[in-house]
Amino acid sequence: MTSNQYFVDLHIHTAASDGIFTPEELVKQASLKGLKAIAITDHDAWDAIEPISNLAFKVGIEVIPGIELSTTIEGAEIHILGYFIDYTQSQFQERVLHFKNARIERAHRMVEKLAELGVRIEITRVLGIAGSGSVGRPHVARALAEEGYVGGTDEAFTRYLGNGCPAYVPKNFLTPRESFDLVHSVGGLAFFAHPGIENRDEMIDQFASQGLDGLEVWHSKHSNSQVKNYLEMARQKNLLVCGGSDCHSDNLMNNGGGSVKVPYSVVEEMKQYLANKKARQV
Repeated sequence: MTSNQYFVDLHIHTAASDGIFTPEELVKQASLKGLKAIAITDHDAWDAIEPISNLAFKVGIEVIPGIELSTTIEGAEIHILGYFIDYTQSQFQERVLHFKNARIERAHRMVEKLAELGVRIEITRVLGIAGSGSVGRPHVARALAEEGYVGGTDEAFTRYLGNGCPAYVPKNFLTPRESFDLVHSVGGLAFFAHPGIENRDEMIDQFASQGLDGLEVWHSKHSNSQVKNYLEMARQKNLLVCGGSDCHSDNLMNNGGGSVKVPYSVVEEMKQYLANKKARQV
């Protein structure tokens, strides 16, 4: 089989951030899907990479160490995916732990805003839902659903937690350029996550000039026309491409319906790019 006949999922969240899957559950699902490679891209967390890598090795699945970083610029929140990162570097871990602590502070502020609206949930419950993972809006949403304030997490975002909603609190951790530098400092590649959702295509040239390596072309919320558009854009701007389900729960691996088909060739292109970059630095 050629590399284009193998598929990968390069955007996966686990219980180490705001997903629900343990390493064992994740590897089982990836194996059932017949995936050749997966990337663990938890929000501001690296904890799941090693245990998943060890389990995946036994069933012949390649694991790419990754992360998803939250950045802000001109009032917009931009997510950056980092791939092939050396997550074991102490300075990197210290920086990411700072982001993780900032997430806890943000959760406190969201709970306070909700209380001002007469919507009362306990911060201890939000942190309990998050467990050892990086706390985020999905954990607040689940607490709201548990208390009966909303019918589900989607409603929680629509009514309270989404951008511009009454209890929304922005993340002010990094600028995109700072995230590119951080990813590069640990040998990785930086990609603009789900640009079709962010709707800030006018910033891509700026990001590319600052060190952005690629675009997330395939995503469970990208339409076919968006996929085609970002593939062409990446080609024109000489950027790499990636893609994945962005799974957190039951949309694991290709959104549960096979709608996200990412060929293994994109991983080969990333590896070749890194090899060429390393050769230039010698």
